[in-house]
Amino acid sequence: MAHPIHQPLDVILSTLDFDELVGLAQSLVQIPSVSGREGLAISQFMVDWLRRHGVEADLQEISPERANVFARVEGNRPGPRLLLNGHLDTKPGDTMTIAPYSGEVRDGRLWGRGSCDMKGPVAAMMVATAALAQHKDLFSGTLLFGSEVGEDGGGWKFEELVAGPCQCDLGICGEPTNLAVHVGCRGSFPLKIRTLGLATHTGTAYEGINAIQKMCSVIPVLYALPCFHQEDPIWGRPPINAMIIRGGGKVSASVPDECEVQFDIRLNPTLPPERLAGLVDATLANLQQADPELKLEVLTDWKANGRHYHSLPASEISPTHPLVTTVVDALTPILGQRPKLAGFPGGCSASIMLRRGIPALIFGPGDLHQAHSVDEWLDLEQLRIGCRGYVAIALRLLSVPTFAGSEPA
Repeated sequence: MAHPIHQPLDVILSTLDFDELVGLAQSLVQIPSVSGREGLAISQFMVDWLRRHGVEADLQEISPERANVFARVEGNRPGPRLLLNGHLDTKPGDTMTIAPYSGEVRDGRLWGRGSCDMKGPVAAMMVATAALAQHKDLFSGTLLFGSEVGEDGGGWKFEELVAGPCQCDLGICGEPTNLAVHVGCRGSFPLKIRTLGLATHTGTAYEGINAIQKMCSVIPVLYALPCFHQEDPIWGRPPINAMIIRGGGKVSASVPDECEVQFDIRLNPTLPPERLAGLVDATLANLQQADPELKLEVLTDWKANGRHYHSLPASEISPTHPLVTTVVDALTPILGQRPKLAGFPGGCSASIMLRRGIPALIFGPGDLHQAHSVDEWLDLEQLRIGCRGYVAIALRLLSVPTFAGSEPA
């Protein structure tokens, strides 16, 4: 079905400057903003750039050295509020095999910490917002841009943003999806298991109980649970990851009497936390029944290093929801094909919006495999297409009757 916004879309797309987009993404990469200690330089740079391009923008102070960024563009008549969102912080760069903050452009890629996760997508959203700000007469409602600190482990501050200057009715999170449309985020199930043994001298090891050996029976049984091998056409398999293991070493030449494994488990919508908790409990009970020497301590909720580890169910929006179908329609001519539907493997701001009752999805340039990697990079052609996609999404959502005819919630 033809839409009357195609011609205005072409007008706006023709104004996009790809060199400016790449330059902006480079500049963002070149400003270190490690999660939890981002500093104000990156936030102020983003606000200044937006203001120079005719966009109303400001800082939301989190602390003296940390600030979220927000911007708004009002359309030509009342309508919904659409948020384009991406975090401005990154993982540390000290383990990288390339210069983390060079922002080098080479081989059709932008290299450096945060290029993929997610300063490239943030740059694309900023350029799209600036382009739409020059054509306010073409859409209704309010276009919001918001970028928060702390998403990568440093005290996430998206709640402050979405409850404050970026209150919205619809949301697009720009995390890297390889230009697919992701209809939600996996949930999480932190699990810590400790096996307790009996320490003896190595010379009489057969009289002790080796906690590491006992853990060797626990890990494979959990990995073998059928729930981790059930494929979903959108979400794939829910992953289990034995992420950290500690054991032994208290005393030399001694049988270890303790071993602890911390699992990072991600949940598909069909695997709620309470169901997995029941499966884990039953599996461990069967193990202990078969081995009376197996003594276990199990935690699924704990606090450490200022963080609260607890389970969260997956957050999803129906593939038939008007937001999803409208975004798919908007992206199809940009991509030259209908975008793939999938589920985001980790957590992101879309999950918070969905839990708050705000329809939201994830779309962005970049391959998530590159996020946090030792040689992180972003494909520049995907960056270009992603920016065009954000323009098309915003214009369609703020123009079609399904959304533009409604008042803000």
